[in-house]
Amino acid sequence: MPTDAQVLIGKVLQIKDKIYAKRHSIPTDLQNEWSALDKKTACFESDALFHMAVKGKQMNKTINYSGSVNDLSQLVSRLKKLNKKVNITQINH
Repeated sequence: MPTDAQVLIGKVLQIKDKIYAKRHSIPTDLQNEWSALDKKTACFESDALFHMAVKGKQMNKTINYSGSVNDLSQLVSRLKKLNKKVNITQINH
């Protein structure tokens, strides 16, 4: 059974993928917000694991995130709001 943190990390990655697919249509006034959220959630990306890998050593899947479950929940909310704003600007164009 996944923990609350694992569920929230999954949501972060799903929403982030949706926004990333639309990254070329993110308005300039939202670019700073996207950049900040992207940096905050970079530790959850699967390629972050490859940067920590050492040849010949067993790889343990660890995430370098020091925030709480509440912090994760706030990240999910911020990503959802950003995704909604990007969707609205796509419809308007």
